Amino acid sequence: MDFVRDMKRKRLDDILIARGIAEDRQDAFVIVTEGRVFVAGQKAVSGSQIIGEEADIKIREDRRFVGRGAYKLEAALSHFALDPREKICLDVGAATGGFTEVLLNRGAKKVYAVDTARGKIAVKLRDDGRIVLMEGVDIRGLKELPDEIELVTIDVSLIPLREILPHAKRFLARGGAAIALLKPQYETRDPKILRRGIVKNPRDRRKILEGMIRAARDSGWEVRDWMESPIRGSKGNVEYLLHLRAV
Repeated sequence: MDFVRDMKRKRLDDILIARGIAEDRQDAFVIVTEGRVFVAGQKAVSGSQIIGEEADIKIREDRRFVGRGAYKLEAALSHFALDPREKICLDVGAATGGFTEVLLNRGAKKVYAVDTARGKIAVKLRDDGRIVLMEGVDIRGLKELPDEIELVTIDVSLIPLREILPHAKRFLARGGAAIALLKPQYETRDPKILRRGIVKNPRDRRKILEGMIRAARDSGWEVRDWMESPIRGSKGNVEYLLHLRAV
């Protein structure tokens, strides 16, 4: 009987996935962290908590942020002790606006939200007067901005980060800071390293991280610190956040 009883108990995040509430454990982590999951009327505290498979689970529908990438930047700002308050910021690869929203919530004066795509920014952000929306714009071809930037955030896909860093730096005030999201899966095409879109080997990821740190220094950045992202990227890829300074 004990065996049968144990078989009917699972991790909360696995149950959320099985019920179609979350796509994967990372998505479940976000939903639980937002305080939106209630089990038998009690707010869930962790995706790893063990509950009955048939437990009553309720989801509060309001989301804290427009994109789960926001949690990556929140973690980085806290870890690196960076404060966007009253700063003019540049968000490269704004997409739905996850990073932009965090910057505004933390008191940014203005955010230039740059993305090569059009129409992706969340409706709730589109009419915010503090955002200068620059859709259909590639940072690599951007010539100038009317303001000197004090803080840059970077979250790009399909393009190697090393290609973006020199261009982002052109707009940054001397001594200004940047938080750049490193996605190892876009930094290599070696089939021995990248398998089905995933860099699985920790040693390969470490080599990519070290290579990026060298590339950043070569393009005039001071690398202050780095951290592993608390939320994984596409297909479960481990990602990193770099704290850079313009020198």
